[in-house]
Amino acid sequence: MVDIVFKRTGTVNANGSVPGELTIGTKVWPTIERGGGYTFVRMGEYTLKMDMKATGRKVQCLRFDHAGIRTHLIHDALNDSHTNLEGCIAPGLSSDADGIKQSAEAMKEVWLALGGFTQGTNKTIRVENNITGDETAEAWIRRRQAAGKY
Repeated sequence: MVDIVFKRTGTVNANGSVPGELTIGTKVWPTIERGGGYTFVRMGEYTLKMDMKATGRKVQCLRFDHAGIRTHLIHDALNDSHTNLEGCIAPGLSSDADGIKQSAEAMKEVWLALGGFTQGTNKTIRVENNITGDETAEAWIRRRQAAGKY
């Protein structure tokens, strides 16, 4: 049993952002990703680590913790904008055709649902689908490792 389930809606907003849903227990948050050809996490199961974002704004995040993918995060979107994400997933309290709203507040709820933020704590996530293609987590990680991108 995984701690978190993430699923994209299968649509793309007019502004290029990609909507989805993050589920912990019975609670569901709308999410947004950058889209527009930016990197994204592939379908499969992963370990996440509670951590601090290392670049840009120093905020609490969930870091995908596998050799080959440690720069993909779940964190709040600065100004609720998908353009402030690069391969990351951001939750919101609500969403519309432009993206998510109240991302920082939603991330606080995510931490509460996970029992609070404790640096270094591991959680698990299942990503149910891709933005495009059918590459699996395992194949994606192997490809990134072979390219020296980790």
